[in-house]
Amino acid sequence: MTHAIEGIIPIASIASYGLLGAALLALAERLIPVVPSYGLFIFLGSSMVATPIDLVPLIIATTLASSLGAVCWYGLGHALGEERTHNLVKRFGRYVWLREPVYLSLSDRYSRNAFVATFIGQTIPVVRVYLSLPAGILALPLVTFTLAVLSGSALWVGAFISLGYGLHVLGWNPWIATLVAVCVLIVLECCILWLVRRRKDTLA
Repeated sequence: MTHAIEGIIPIASIASYGLLGAALLALAERLIPVVPSYGLFIFLGSSMVATPIDLVPLIIATTLASSLGAVCWYGLGHALGEERTHNLVKRFGRYVWLREPVYLSLSDRYSRNAFVATFIGQTIPVVRVYLSLPAGILALPLVTFTLAVLSGSALWVGAFISLGYGLHVLGWNPWIATLVAVCVLIVLECCILWLVRRRKDTLA
């Protein structure tokens, strides 16, 4: 599996460029979600952090790059407008893990509390990538949007980079640590989704 991922995106090769490489990977992950974001950040933390103090510049660089990617999605949504964006999601969304019901749900959440929705959305897989589209369509103030994205991204990125470093300290190989951590997190995601759906069915 690790060789397959490396064949799609040469993660280790790009990461060898240091903070610039890590930032480019964080930006690419936000723009084109080929691999789970937590997998990428766990790998960066386990392969690029030698001492605890190295965590700070790596988290800052990747948080800024990831937030820049979110601003790009915001700009795309703002430029296309609601109708064209919705049509694109209906036609092509399933190819990038953005189905129409998910998109409509994201749009609806902004009508309640845009800042909170943006902040929390940065800590939810897949949602964190596309949440910026409806933000741009609804013309959420860019300063408010950026602050929410930076805050949420710092929490998400920092947690998984720190986890990767922790596995490195325990002597785990970066690829094995990433693979095991991703498998565990995917299982947890599935369990949470199952519980949420079961609760909805019960309430219905």
